[in-house]
Parts: sequence; C-alpha cells; structure tokens
Amino acid sequence: MSPPLVSVITPAYNHGRYIGRAIDSILGQTYPNWELIIVDDGSTDNTAEVVKAYDDSRITYVYQENQGVRKLAGTINKGLWKSKGEFVTMFGSDDTWPPYRLETEVPLFEDPAVVLVYGRGFLIDQNDEVIGEVARPSESVNIENRPVGSALHEMFLSNYVFQPSVLVRRAALDRLGGYLQPEGLLAEDYPTHMALALQGEFRYLDRPLANYRMHAAQMTRNHYLEMAETDVPFVLEFFRGLDPQSQRITGWTEAELADALARRLNNTYFEVGRRELLAGNWKEARRHFLTALRRGDSRTKVKAVAGISCSFLRTDLERAARAAGRARLR
Repeated sequence: MSPPLVSVITPAYNHGRYIGRAIDSILGQTYPNWELIIVDDGSTDNTAEVVKAYDDSRITYVYQENQGVRKLAGTINKGLWKSKGEFVTMFGSDDTWPPYRLETEVPLFEDPAVVLVYGRGFLIDQNDEVIGEVARPSESVNIENRPVGSALHEMFLSNYVFQPSVLVRRAALDRLGGYLQPEGLLAEDYPTHMALALQGEFRYLDRPLANYRMHAAQMTRNHYLEMAETDVPFVLEFFRGLDPQSQRITGWTEAELADALARRLNNTYFEVGRRELLAGNWKEARRHFLTALRRGDSRTKVKAVAGISCSFLRTDLERAARAAGRARLR
C-alpha cells in the first residue's frame, strides 16, 4: 500500500536564482509519494525556464498574471485546488528542505486529532550558508495546542510556528476554505495557523525541518513593519470573534491582549530600525529607534539607544545580534 500523498504548493515570483535548489531538495526527499505544484505569479525572470527543465511527472507548473503579496493566499489556493494530497505544505520557492523532512512528519498524522505538524529550522543566506537557527519555542508556549485553542495564547503575540516546516492535514484546510489572508494582511501563514489552532492538535518535532533563506528581495524583510502593524487589529478582531469558552482557553481578556499587542508593536520599531541600519539608511533607522525609545518597555529602550548610537556611527547591529545569540540579517 502506497504511503499518503503529500501536496507541496509553491508560489513563485522571480526566484529563478533559487527555485532550482528548492526543487532539488524536494527531489531528494526520502519520502517518495509527493506532488509539487508551482504557481508562477507572473515572473519576469527565468523562473519558468528553470522549472520546465525538470522532467518529472510529479511536478506541475502553472502560470498566472501577477497578483502580488496582497493576494498570496489566492495564489497558493490556486495550487491547492489542483492538488490531490491528504497532507499539504506551502513551500517557499527560495527555501530548501533536509531529505528526511516528509518522512518524519507524515507518521505523526496517524493520530486523527492532529491537524498540523511543525519543527525548527535554519536560516540560510543566498549561498546556502547557515547564518542562524530557528530555535525551539519557549517552554511557556503550548507547542502542541492541547487543549485545542490553547496555542493561541502565545500565537496572538508571536507567529512562533515556523511556516517553512509546517505540514497540514488537508481536511482541516478544506474546512477553512483553504489558506486564509483577510483583507489588509500581507501573508497567509499567520491567520491560517491561528484558524487551525481551533481545528485540532499540533505536533512538534525538535529537529531542523526546513532552511529559510534570507535575502534582499524577501517579502517579510521588505514589508516587516506593515505586517506587524496590520497584525495587531487582525488579532484583536480574531479574539473578539471567538466564543466565550474559546476566549477563556486563550488565557487573555481583550484589554490585556490589546496592551500586550501594543508592546509587541513597539519592539517592532526597533527591529525595523535594525534593518534600516543594515541598508545604510541612517536617518530612517534613527527615526524608528526614536519611536521605539519613546514607546517601548525598558528592554526595548536600551536596545533603541544602542541603535541610535549606531546610526550616528554609521554601522549596523549585526555583530551585537550575533553575540546575543540572535540570527544576523546578512
């Protein structure tokens, strides 16, 4: 009897430089029963040429006119509706997987209560060199969502589920109507993971399951602040839409959650300043650090002062970040 089919959905836009390495990592999987559906969102580089060079019946290429990041879920769902797998994963066209990934995740779905499996991973640069690691979620996080809905307590403040490692039960996605991206949000993973936290349990594998590539054209790097600012009203609206029992399971009241989200956003201004330093935009970096200094908690204020100093010295914070055990941005 064949193992269950896994559908790998890959939205792609101008990733001709990386997509071959992504495909090679799927071809190298020790788990053989997969299909790869690549939805090219109007690439103008050699993405199509690279993909079409692969002669494998498990790979399907679909082209569409560019829809952009604000309609990313629609692009992914276009691939989802063409797929046939019992399990589904969204795979970035610039990322890679270790060969054992699918083989280790699929067996955990033998428990019918499980709707999502994930793990940790590495951060890699443009040349596949490891520059950081996605650590295990903190001990305070309910990493397996038992009881159902309890993972939302921490998820409201941090999308700690490492998306490149996620494998989802197809039936749970179908109940949601596919991947979700409410109007105004720039990504599909956060709202989809939150909705899945109400569908069933999670399982966590404490081993690297994906390599997430950091580079200048990365969507999360270029829209970091906007993503954080739009997440805050979305999370509050999501909480308000829960029934009273589900709200209690999250461990939040609306007022407490609003205050915590404000603190989260204030720290984001520091992170944006850090990225502006890296780009050499000294005045813009200083502006964001000053916002973090005015609005942040004591820890954020200390970091903001360091950032302001760097903006005058015209240097970045990456050496300090590495010394503190955080991933570098370059």
